Amino acid sequence: MFRFLSSFVALLLAVQPLSLWAQEAQDQDIESESVLALKALQLLDQRIYEAGFRLVAANAEYCAETVPNLGILLHDIAQYGDQATARFAHGFASPIAINAVAPDSPAATAMLEAGDGVIAIDGARVEDIAVDEEQLASEKPEYRRIAAVKAKLIDAADDGRVILTIQRAGINQDITLSAVQTCASQFQIRVSKDREASADGKMVSISSTLAEYVLSDDELAAIAAHELAHNLLKHRDRLNAQKVNRGFFGQFGKSAGRIKAAEIEADRLSVWLMANAGYDPQAAIGFWTRYGKQYGKGIFSASTHYRWKKRVKLFEEEIAKMQQMIAIDGKYPPPLLIAERRD
Repeated sequence: MFRFLSSFVALLLAVQPLSLWAQEAQDQDIESESVLALKALQLLDQRIYEAGFRLVAANAEYCAETVPNLGILLHDIAQYGDQATARFAHGFASPIAINAVAPDSPAATAMLEAGDGVIAIDGARVEDIAVDEEQLASEKPEYRRIAAVKAKLIDAADDGRVILTIQRAGINQDITLSAVQTCASQFQIRVSKDREASADGKMVSISSTLAEYVLSDDELAAIAAHELAHNLLKHRDRLNAQKVNRGFFGQFGKSAGRIKAAEIEADRLSVWLMANAGYDPQAAIGFWTRYGKQYGKGIFSASTHYRWKKRVKLFEEEIAKMQQMIAIDGKYPPPLLIAERRD
């Protein structure tokens, strides 16, 4: 995280003298390095949330399943081991607060901001939202309340409109948001020293180390689009139905072949998703070329994945297909998603 932290420090210095900021942290007995780490992570959260929202919003018309989306990422003070530091770093106005806002989303239109507290959803106070411990047993205890709040927010948005009671600078105000329909997938940064990304059918997870490796938002979108493609094509369900072994023996035989087929589909679809969201699909080629040359023996070159040169060739083939098409309102209908909807 050090490369990203140094960039963040430079940004912070441009806004406020670091000595004043560090003194304020010291006055509250808070370690400035811990605050920097949390702020750097929040910036990563903002970047992946923005990329994710653009991808699912731009491709909604091609997705078999859509969900209402307001363009806000929430977090809970209870998630953090050191709550005093988290409150200082993130400016929690209330225990449940906004962590990131996607540009060009309903939340951005309503001028919501990171740090705004969420007090109530359609008049129901957040503190009164029931947490079903049995239903949320798979979640860590500190994440169960935020999971229940997010579920309540999605339910409230089903009719297309939500009234959020927001607290900012000690003042409560009701904000009416009109949800937009997007493809059904969420995005998160997972703190890890490993360079990895995954999709579980509902969530796209990108490690902080991998996110810090990218050179641009387009490259970050390339990773997010690949994992999103897995979710949209329901690869996890399909591989489960085929009883694919994801352990050591999944590197051999039928399991390896089936996983590789899913990876090829995700690569092919990813550049279409990127182009429709306004990202440069050539960034996928740049990213995997650079990554492959440096880490060609890693997970992305396992027997279940093409080596980087073959992946690049796939991207080039799909980009060439798009270039031969006439865009409809600036978008290209992705063949794999069209086929998925027909099925």
